[in-house]
Order: sequence, then C-alpha cells, then structure tokens
Amino acid sequence: MTFVRHNKRGHATGRRWFLRAVALVIVALAAGEIIARVGIGLGDPPLFIADSRIEYLNKPGTYNRYHHLIHINQWCMRSPDFPEKKSDSSELRVLVVGDSVVYGGAWLADEQVATFQLAEKLEKASGRRVVVANISAGSWGPPNQLAYLERFGTFDADAMLVVWSSHDAWDVPTFAPLGKDHPTVRPVSALEEFASRYVFPRLMLPAESPAGMSVENADVSLRAARSILELARARRIPVAVILHATRRERNNPDVEGLELLRSVAKSEGVPIRETASVLSPEATNGRNLYRDDIHPDAEGQAAVADLYFRTVVELLSGPGPASGATPPP
Repeated sequence: MTFVRHNKRGHATGRRWFLRAVALVIVALAAGEIIARVGIGLGDPPLFIADSRIEYLNKPGTYNRYHHLIHINQWCMRSPDFPEKKSDSSELRVLVVGDSVVYGGAWLADEQVATFQLAEKLEKASGRRVVVANISAGSWGPPNQLAYLERFGTFDADAMLVVWSSHDAWDVPTFAPLGKDHPTVRPVSALEEFASRYVFPRLMLPAESPAGMSVENADVSLRAARSILELARARRIPVAVILHATRRERNNPDVEGLELLRSVAKSEGVPIRETASVLSPEATNGRNLYRDDIHPDAEGQAAVADLYFRTVVELLSGPGPASGATPPP
C-alpha cells in the first residue's frame, strides 16, 4: 500500500510539472505574439499576386505594417486610388516606374515615400489636382515594368520618370514560385511570420547567388528598358531616366550596369538625372541618407522627391509636352 501511495504521488507531481510547462509555453507564445505584433508591427505584410506575364504584382489592399498603413490601389500601385482616365483635363498625371527604390520599402509610411511627396509638391506649385502613379514592386526589372505598362497602359500620363539601378541592366523575371519575400497569404500569426521570415533564414546556409550578370540577361533587360522609353515617346509622354546609385556606387559613375542603362537613355535621346546628385556625401554634408546599401531612408526620400519634382518641371517645360499638359509655375 505504501508503494502505491508513493506512485500516485509521483504521478501527481509529474502531471503538475507537465501542466506548468504547458502553461509556460502558452505564456511564452502569447508574449512573443504580442511583441511581434504590437512591439514590432508584424502579422499583416503587404501581399503579392503571381502573374504569368508580369511575374508578380502588389496585391490591392491596406496593410498595417510596422505601425503604419501601406495602401495598394486597384492598379496594384502604392498610390492613392484614382480612375484609369482623367475626369478633368486640368488634372496633372505623372508615372514613376521602378522597383523597391520607388516603392519605398515597408518600413516607410506612405506619406514618406518620394512619389507621395512629389504629388504634394506638384499640387502646391501648380494649384491643380495631381496624380502620381507609383508603378513599382520589390525586385522588378525593366521586363516586369514593360509588361505592367503593356497590360495596364499609361493612365493619361503627362510625364514619366523611370528609375533604374545598376542591377536592372541584368534583371529578368524568373517566374519562380513566390517565397517568403513575396508572401501571397497572411501569416497565421505575427510570431510565425517573425520566425519564418526573419529568424529561420538567418540560421540556414545562404543560397547560392544566381549568375544573373550574363550577356543573355543583359540583352533581355536592356531591350525592355529601350521599349519602355519607346512606349512613352509613342504615346507622346515626356520621359526622363533617373539613375539610382547604391551607397557604394555614389562616387563611381562608371559602374557597368549604370553605364549600360545610361547608353540606352542616351541613344533614345532621353534626359538622364542621377540620385547621386542629391544623395552623395557632397550633397548631404556628409550625412548618410540610405537605410541600407540601396534604399534611401525617410530623409533620403525627401531629397529624391526634390529631384523628381525638378525633373518633372523640366519635362513639362520642354518642347513637345503631352497634349493638355502645362508646366507648374
């Protein structure tokens, strides 16, 4: 009888420890979820849609990311909603085409992105309604951008800015399944997103970098870049190319990719502007306006918005503006 009593006592003790362990795990998971969702702002990432021609698009919707809202309109743009065609001939429309540099990054609120600031500057200068269409997605290259414009059109644009970085000279679609950097569904929880997107990848061996800088890829990408400029000219839309240098490239204008894209723009007679003119140490009194090697931070976005504004004014003031377009005063 004594043995049975001790055995029951041992089972009861083990059960209590098991329940305590389960309770601790539940508390830890709940705390992790609160930290990931409330503390960091995860759990509602901007989503993507796979596409057979464009490769992928931003999925329309409004997302709560890092404690601010990101709005993707019905045209899969990080821009306010607007109709396909102008409702008023006095309305001014500008397309800004690019990749994550134009998109701005999820760490920025919409109003901090250069395209939103450009719209404000143009409205203030012209006294007109202004639409700035942010046609971009992370890692898009010229072939993605061209496919988008061929699918959706140019939205009655009065001017177009095309923003390219050196890697765009070789950036071609792979049409691979969309992964963690391009989620297609909301994560089960903010903690699950934190673990699967930010923790586990750091614990794994890095994947081999694809050999993207090939002659074949350059041929595809540069032909698409040229076609974008030809499309703008065929539709009588004044267009300029903005070449964006990374932090490491700012003081090296002879970067091969930038040179190739510069040659395309020159051969098409398209004006070229460079973000290095507003982001280089000389232009910023030595301050770093990059969040990482390639993406401007909030202050850098403001500097780029100034460059966009001056470029648009030059385009609309030059010969042969689009029908109905008049430059801001």
